[in-house]
Amino acid sequence: MRIIRGLAIGTGIAVAVLITMVAINPALLKHVASSLLAPVSGSDNGGQMATTTNSGIPPGAPIGGSFQLINQLSQPVTDATYHGKYMLVFFGYSHCPDECPLTLQKMVLIMNALGPLAQHVAPIFITIDPTRDTPPALKAYLSKFGPDLIGLTGSNAQIAGVAHEYAVAFNTNDLEASGASLISHSTYIYLMGPDGKFLNLFPFTITVTQLTSVLKAQINS
Repeated sequence: MRIIRGLAIGTGIAVAVLITMVAINPALLKHVASSLLAPVSGSDNGGQMATTTNSGIPPGAPIGGSFQLINQLSQPVTDATYHGKYMLVFFGYSHCPDECPLTLQKMVLIMNALGPLAQHVAPIFITIDPTRDTPPALKAYLSKFGPDLIGLTGSNAQIAGVAHEYAVAFNTNDLEASGASLISHSTYIYLMGPDGKFLNLFPFTITVTQLTSVLKAQINS
């Protein structure tokens, strides 16, 4: 089963993203850096997705699934650990120079903006670089942002498995071949329901105000 939608993920850049139960083609994914709080103009065709906060992918689509990982406290966790909460899931790595720290800061700001409603949300950062992102490394890295973020890592096979479930694209070939610190990866934020089912998908350009509004609406519905 394939779900094909046009997603806009940067000012002036529109890309076609193919999400399947098998994989995303990395060649179809592009991203640009954006301000954390800057609003997206409704007249900008490149900002349509961030403006509407609607990916066009229906809730319940086959995105996400079971996993067995380890958090930054070296505790084993599964997807069931977070059932009953909305999961805000982002995939990245601690050596990322741009989108990852900006998105993590955005997630922290969202949790603060939610106030008491934040207890219903689990903000989860899943590494795509488990060799370097050990639990102690994740703990040290995430402590720079605040106490709310949950960091998850595991074996290479476990990370590949959860990335497959979420149709996350990343490429470590250059890293492994050259020792370079950069890993190309998709930069979407996933919203999963209290039952673990997919609800929505957001681009890097989503603002704190927009995503906070989406979460409040979901929690209060």
